[in-house]
Amino acid sequence: MTSSATDYIGMWYQARAKLGVDDRIDFMFVDRATGQRTSVILRHRDCDGVGGILVSARRVGMTPPAVPGGKQRTPPPFWRRWQSDPVGKQAQAPQWCHFETAGEPSVKPLMQWLNEEQTAALYRYAENQKVSLNSLLLLALHRAVCATLMVRPQPGSWCFPVNMRNAVVIPSQEMNLSSAFYLTVCPQDQPGDIDQAIRANLKANVHWRFWHLARIGRFIGQRGVDWLCARMLNGKAHCGSFSSLGEWQMDFRSAGMAADTAFCCCGPGSPNHPVANGAMVVNGRLNLALRLHPSLGADAAVAQRCLQHWIKGLLEWI
Repeated sequence: MTSSATDYIGMWYQARAKLGVDDRIDFMFVDRATGQRTSVILRHRDCDGVGGILVSARRVGMTPPAVPGGKQRTPPPFWRRWQSDPVGKQAQAPQWCHFETAGEPSVKPLMQWLNEEQTAALYRYAENQKVSLNSLLLLALHRAVCATLMVRPQPGSWCFPVNMRNAVVIPSQEMNLSSAFYLTVCPQDQPGDIDQAIRANLKANVHWRFWHLARIGRFIGQRGVDWLCARMLNGKAHCGSFSSLGEWQMDFRSAGMAADTAFCCCGPGSPNHPVANGAMVVNGRLNLALRLHPSLGADAAVAQRCLQHWIKGLLEWI
């Protein structure tokens, strides 16, 4: 399948920006010894997380890392891209807590990491359970959100991005080449439940349907996307977009940084996807990032509690 050099996915982020929805992505390099952070701020209208990693590496003078290879996927026949969705659980709108905090709403992404031994142990647990690392990450994140941000634990809907780089012709690595589908996660789910739901959506090619629909700008242009976006912006409420960017090898020394520098990225979130997050395994260490959209009214202390609960949930499995 071919892919145009025009970033049709980026049109949606440009349209949202015109409506006041921030599309910044923070790419953060943190010296683990001193805590000093170097951030590269990019716009989602220009690139997705993978593309932004390459751009941010170049901006700080680092040798751009190799994009993680994956199995080449043959696009399914066109008719199979429009199958019915897998039968799944239904999620109600999130019932967020009302935060009466003394601090300003949290806007700066928080970041923390596991060490190599903890990361390896988490991989072993996932392998023993016959599930992906993403299944553990998403379930632990949802449980953390339920425990720290919601009135009570409840099923929640999460956007699950899918990298299309191994399925479409790539005009440039540094653009938006991701599709998505939505998953409902319950706090009482087990990792196997999440893994099965992910596999069912991939098998049903839901991400291919989203890919075609998101590229409607090919036919209606930016003005048409602007019009649609204005009418869809206040649609169904979700928890957030789960942003897991896989495993990377990075040569931080090439930029004059410490070899064990921590790195992760985090989007801005939005009023109907307020829990922004990022997860990456870099040089054998799992790095996590979290930012809460100001619409939640939660300050940095609340965001920190959520991040720590996320990490605690992961460590409980090892």
